[in-house]
Amino acid sequence: MKQKRYILLYKSYLIGFLFIFIAALIIFNLFYIQNYSEGYKKYVLKKTIRTNLIKAKRGNIYASDSSLLAMSVIRYDIHIDFRSISEKLFKENIYSLCNSLETLFKKQKFFFYKKFQYEKKRGNRYFLLAKNLDYPHFKKLRNFPIFNKGQIRGGFIVEKKICRIHTLENIGKRTLGYDDHRGKAGLEGAFSKYLKGKDGKRLEQRISFKIWKPLKSENEIYPEDGKDVYSTIDIYLQDIAYHALLQELSISQADHGCVILMDVKSGEIPAMINLEKTKKNTYEDLRNFAVWEGSEPGSTFKTMSILAALEDKKIDMDMIVNTKGGVMKLKGKKIRDSHYNGYVEINPKQILELSSNVGIAKIIYENYKENPDKFIKHLCKWKLDRKIGIDIPGESMPFIPKPGTKNWSSITLPWMTFGYNITLTPLQILTFYNAIANQGKMIKPLFIREIKHHGKIIKKYTNPIVMNPYIAKKSSLIKIQNMLEGVVKNGTAKKYYNTEYPYAGKTGTTQLNYWIKGKPLYYNSSFVGYFPAKNPKYSCIVVISKPEKGYYGIEVAVPVFNRIAKSIYPRIGRKILNKKNKINLLNKIIESKIFFLNQRIMPNVVSIPGKEIIPILENKGFHIQYEGIGKVMTQSIQPGKKLKKNQIIFLKLEE
Repeated sequence: MKQKRYILLYKSYLIGFLFIFIAALIIFNLFYIQNYSEGYKKYVLKKTIRTNLIKAKRGNIYASDSSLLAMSVIRYDIHIDFRSISEKLFKENIYSLCNSLETLFKKQKFFFYKKFQYEKKRGNRYFLLAKNLDYPHFKKLRNFPIFNKGQIRGGFIVEKKICRIHTLENIGKRTLGYDDHRGKAGLEGAFSKYLKGKDGKRLEQRISFKIWKPLKSENEIYPEDGKDVYSTIDIYLQDIAYHALLQELSISQADHGCVILMDVKSGEIPAMINLEKTKKNTYEDLRNFAVWEGSEPGSTFKTMSILAALEDKKIDMDMIVNTKGGVMKLKGKKIRDSHYNGYVEINPKQILELSSNVGIAKIIYENYKENPDKFIKHLCKWKLDRKIGIDIPGESMPFIPKPGTKNWSSITLPWMTFGYNITLTPLQILTFYNAIANQGKMIKPLFIREIKHHGKIIKKYTNPIVMNPYIAKKSSLIKIQNMLEGVVKNGTAKKYYNTEYPYAGKTGTTQLNYWIKGKPLYYNSSFVGYFPAKNPKYSCIVVISKPEKGYYGIEVAVPVFNRIAKSIYPRIGRKILNKKNKINLLNKIIESKIFFLNQRIMPNVVSIPGKEIIPILENKGFHIQYEGIGKVMTQSIQPGKKLKKNQIIFLKLEE
């Protein structure tokens, strides 16, 4: 009995001490909170209050006619939480949901039915149904059975995001470029400081796990929308250049190629296309070869060599050069004429027209071998030894060897004369030829006309930036212009001479891996020139790399230039085309689309009237679905993609 009393007493003491300990702990914590509350306040605020970044709307990029080229739009990713959907709701509505999805996504309803049954059984809480939906498709989807119950009952999870889209898809994609995790490229990268705007900030309070509501605050900063960039890109000319290049790449099975079109007087670039073969054997705009790829220019450099000799009066038009049967031995090496046709004694004009390596090497080597610096100074005066300094990032540094450096040898000068041992990009070559077309004034290529903010002009690019006011004497320019006309009339490009659309220029063919023994040779084929031949409006360069069928410039590059010039000629000198010309041009565009359809390749049909292109697509065996009326604004299959039999093509039309 006594022992039981002691046990009860010990328990009472233990309970009493426990209450005292708890009371002391409460008093201690109250004291700690009173004296160290700032830390708790910060912790609570951090968990329930945040300063959230409000992304500014990125500015748009427009074409020269104010058509949209790039813009930011809201896109929707849709996921399904199958655990949130009750068994009863799922069983009663699964068939009607799958029927609706079949109509929207053009997939068999049984595909959705089997997939949903499987994911429901698994209890998947984040099944991806669709990515990058536009608002009209999202609006339809959210009203479908089950999904119309919302996220809590219908498991309909919506994630909004801002996407940058290009309205012309693959046409000039790399010219427009990007500014994201990949870095900066094209117009998007060059003018990002204007396009991106200024992000805002605001305080927000957590009201549930993922939901935050804005709080009024004096420190709130509203976002400032980005400015709009109005480019020099002409959609019509871009389309012509794209299809002319794509057609030739498909025929020659080349690795890649580029086209640049430049306005002679202003320096504006209305079209710049780059296409590269993919693993799927299609061509896409993946790299900006026009700006980035430096290579040996080959025979297109002969024009620079001849002009230098004309400036120094080392040659006249009546002098005769003995080409010795098209082979010249120099320092143990042989220089050969690839286009030798039995000519022995020819004048400088014929040297350029026939693209004689021996002829140009003899002229320059014999006149400058004692003083090669004099020849090099002309190239430096024409700024061929430095970057142009264009707005678009990624321009490669040209290479011009100079006497006294490790890159100079006894055979450097003669090999330079026909475009070897030097490196230039297509845009750098075109800038020089444009100066010839522009009566000697070398101007910087221009990609932008103006920058606006809410319709107000912030910056205007109107006056051409002159790099060199006069690259040569007028007499020298007249002679070189006549020579370039002769190349098309009488020389290597005479196959394509036409009195209805005359142009001037120079062909080029360059061996790419001639220094590697035992390897098959690859070539760059090129043509650079301007049109019309008299009082030119545009200059243009075409470079096609590693063609498998043909390799001379006349076989591969000139056909592209010819198609472009022939298509643009009716437009030159006319601000507004008459109805007859518009119809003729439209027919020519449609003809190019038919060429690709015959090869089961999806053409670009944006901007073509639906009533013109839809019957053609249907006659070729494709199932066409469209909404709206007017011209095609978007197409479901990107240009250049392989088409399958009975494939469905969706077109969106607008007036």
